[in-house]
Formats: sequence, C-alpha cells, structure tokens
Amino acid sequence: MKVRHQEVPESVWKDKRIPYEGKIIYGYIFAKGIDRLLINLNVGELQQVNRITNQGLKNNLDILEKLKYLLYKEYDRGMYTITLLDK
Repeated sequence: MKVRHQEVPESVWKDKRIPYEGKIIYGYIFAKGIDRLLINLNVGELQQVNRITNQGLKNNLDILEKLKYLLYKEYDRGMYTITLLDK
C-alpha cells in the first residue's frame, strides 16, 4: 500500500484570479488544517512565514471565499476561524 501525501489542489495554482500571496496563504491554511474541519488562524502566526498585514490577509481571504475555496469568520481583530471547502 502506498502512502499518498496531501497536496494543495492544482486548481489553486492555475487559477489566475488568485494573487500569488493568496496562493501562499491558502497553502499554509491547507497544510495546517489537513485533517480538521475548522482551523484557527492568527495573523501573527502567518507573519512569521509571510510579510502581511491584517488588512492584506483579510483581502486575500475575501478573494478565496468569493471563489469558494474556503469560508472564514473574523472573531477578534487578527484572529480567524476558517473552514476549507472541497473543490
């Protein structure tokens, strides 16, 4: 039996409507929540990987939500609950 590794869907990388920064953010969220339904994300946690502001993160999450890759809710300033959608 072969062990298969989960990878970010190819459709995300080929989608030209998503900016490169948004693809990196989606990859981070996907890796963090690979076996969960809900993911808690803090903007400070993401800033260690990528230079981004809270507004920039929110803009990228809006784009990803509009394209139906995920759903998010900001429950406190800079803190998000994210649900990945099957695509």
